[in-house]
Amino acid sequence: MKIVEKIGAIFFATVLTATAASAQVVRHVAANGLSFAYVEAGSGPPVVLVHGSMFDYREWSKQIKPLARHYRVIAYSRRYHWPNDVPTANADASLEVQVEDLAAIIKTLKIGPVHLIGHSYGGAVALQLTLRHSELVRTLVLVEPGVAGVLTDGPEDEAARKEGQAGRAEMTEVFASGNAERIMRTYATRVAPGAYEKAGREVRQGLLDNAPAFQLDYNSRRLPFTCEIAGQITAPALVLAGERSPTGLQRIAAKAAGCLKSARFVRIPKATHWIPHDQPQKFNETLLGFLAHYKQTGINPARRLSYVCHSRS
Repeated sequence: MKIVEKIGAIFFATVLTATAASAQVVRHVAANGLSFAYVEAGSGPPVVLVHGSMFDYREWSKQIKPLARHYRVIAYSRRYHWPNDVPTANADASLEVQVEDLAAIIKTLKIGPVHLIGHSYGGAVALQLTLRHSELVRTLVLVEPGVAGVLTDGPEDEAARKEGQAGRAEMTEVFASGNAERIMRTYATRVAPGAYEKAGREVRQGLLDNAPAFQLDYNSRRLPFTCEIAGQITAPALVLAGERSPTGLQRIAAKAAGCLKSARFVRIPKATHWIPHDQPQKFNETLLGFLAHYKQTGINPARRLSYVCHSRS
């Protein structure tokens, strides 16, 4: 028995060592009065990844390694998202404060200007940061950014507006249940049909880890972001939408691209709202192709507007 126990102990220790070696080191940066967890990989021009409401820095697990071959990649968890401190009763998760979080992180790490990549709510953070702190941003990549304000009151956007209203009514009811699993499953079903059911245990647990932060994000105070405001942004931008994403989210992405001064719109085939997760190869190829045109340090982005993405409308 002692021999068996020793062998078992050696095997268990080996597994733990291998797991620890392969895992990314989680670091922390103090910014805007809080501590933020982040992971970092690679070297070169800095790329900062800003996750959506349902996730944390782990959302980018399929992007960090490919990006790190060419760039210094930093993926952080926004306030109250795992493994950061959980929200208190008076927690402030407003868009305005999250923008200042990101600005403080970039300044503290001394990495600006950065290539900024934001998904969903993270896309809204990225856009507002560019408006308020343009000196910190070199380029923008926006993955179905959460900026419904670009929609108009006209009939061309009526379907998208109604879709958003229906979704908000459904989520208000679900939030009242207090059931974290139901909350995350309901929203996932709406924006990424079939993805929750196909997700492994680790992904589902990651969603549940962020249920309180998701609810705060969803109900947080937003800053105005109309088409006119978007037109003030001059940074080169790539805006992405998923072919299987809700039509309203695709419409918002396309409208945002049209409102920005210098943007290209690309629709990723077979992708839901969770584009980085469910179509990582196509997403990474498109992302790297865009970034390659602005990689060289010191290049004035205004001189590189000849870059063309082939979009699917």
